[in-house]
Amino acid sequence: MLKRIMSAGMLIIFIAAVALLSLKLTLFIDLFISVICAASVFEFCKAVKTLDIFQISLISIAYAFILPLTLTYGIGMIVSCVYTTLMLAMLIFFHEKISFKDFAYTFSMTLIITVSLSLVVLMTNMHSDYSTMYFILSIAIPWLADVGAYFTGVFFGKHKLCPKISPKKTIEGAVGGILFCTLCSIVLGFLFNIAFYSNSLDINYLSLAIIGIVGSLLSILGDLSFSVIKRSYFVKDYGDVIPGHGGILDRFDSVICFVPFMYIVTMYLPVVIR
Repeated sequence: MLKRIMSAGMLIIFIAAVALLSLKLTLFIDLFISVICAASVFEFCKAVKTLDIFQISLISIAYAFILPLTLTYGIGMIVSCVYTTLMLAMLIFFHEKISFKDFAYTFSMTLIITVSLSLVVLMTNMHSDYSTMYFILSIAIPWLADVGAYFTGVFFGKHKLCPKISPKKTIEGAVGGILFCTLCSIVLGFLFNIAFYSNSLDINYLSLAIIGIVGSLLSILGDLSFSVIKRSYFVKDYGDVIPGHGGILDRFDSVICFVPFMYIVTMYLPVVIR
């Protein structure tokens, strides 16, 4: 437990540092997402045993790193088209070494991971005056849902949610995560307004509540989905770079599932009204 808390604290400090740096230059958000995407794809390829198939793994990791950096300049679609073409070419030229299953797993999950997380970059560009707030919310909300679910489950959990996929998750924990995350989402909006904008913004607390409630459910969905993959390949964690948590992908699986929803909601119900 102590190792898990200490690792989480260091990760939070790092995220906060990126957020503060992004106040001066939003490129830090783009670079952070690039590193997370590349690390996540690397860990996924290692878990499903396609990392040694360099013809597709290296291209996929490179794409995961490059895409978030190019979205700000409007050439993300071109980069994605080039990646797709290269992957199909590798499938043809090295068809004796690359099975379609390995190709499909690597290609599809690289797109899911990279495109989803890259929406953080699009979202912060779309709300450039408040990019730091949107960046923090996109990362913090699924993590807060996980924290609320974990501690509620520890103290009150009795009924298993999906015992064959994740034995420790409980229905009580899921409910606690929803309540805790929704409350924290609203509080975060309030605190950001005071700390960074001198209480001068009109915060859309309805948007924050919706993001908190649905985001909690999507957080669980993302966690369980990636757990299914791990169980299919008999892998406990995707990595070990974060003591007590596993790998980068273990920590960001819920974020991957949540970010597209937040991106869509904030297009029509921005967190900051003005």
